[in-house]
Amino acid sequence: MNNRQIFVIKNFFNIAFFIIIVSFIASSCGYRLATHSSIIGNIKTVYVETPKNSTSNPDIALYLKKSIINELIAHNIKVVDQKLHAQGYLETDITSYSVDPSLFNSEGLPIVYRCMITISLTLKDRDGKALILNKLLTSFADFKANNREIALQIAKNSVQQKVLDQLAVLVREDLFINF
Repeated sequence: MNNRQIFVIKNFFNIAFFIIIVSFIASSCGYRLATHSSIIGNIKTVYVETPKNSTSNPDIALYLKKSIINELIAHNIKVVDQKLHAQGYLETDITSYSVDPSLFNSEGLPIVYRCMITISLTLKDRDGKALILNKLLTSFADFKANNREIALQIAKNSVQQKVLDQLAVLVREDLFINF
């Protein structure tokens, strides 16, 4: 073997060793290639329908849809923008929305309010078979307010989005729970 052949072999092993070390370090840090996850029924692409809104709170359905889509994408679930291209689709219905006192002071006046939202979740496959059917999910957040009018305004301006984001997490978790 001449010096050139020895040099090529050493470089090959050095490069291979470097690639193995970098791969090991990257995988131990939790890095992985971008792949899309499957959910119940081995569904890899999902369409999120605009939620029904059985409450009197306007525009909340659009906020819920956005929260669900963001949560699914953040966890590598491929969300498509047309039902035609989906292997499954999510249907939700906002069945309950309330802002009510949850804690009172010694004089009986409310000092903490609770914003609570309940939705019904259905997941269907491409053929319309229900994999999850009308599962009720509820989330809430407590916050301080001096009176009901202020509580309603605080809920609408900030707290309801927190509750919707929590519901989106529950939706995502349910898509994997039976998997």
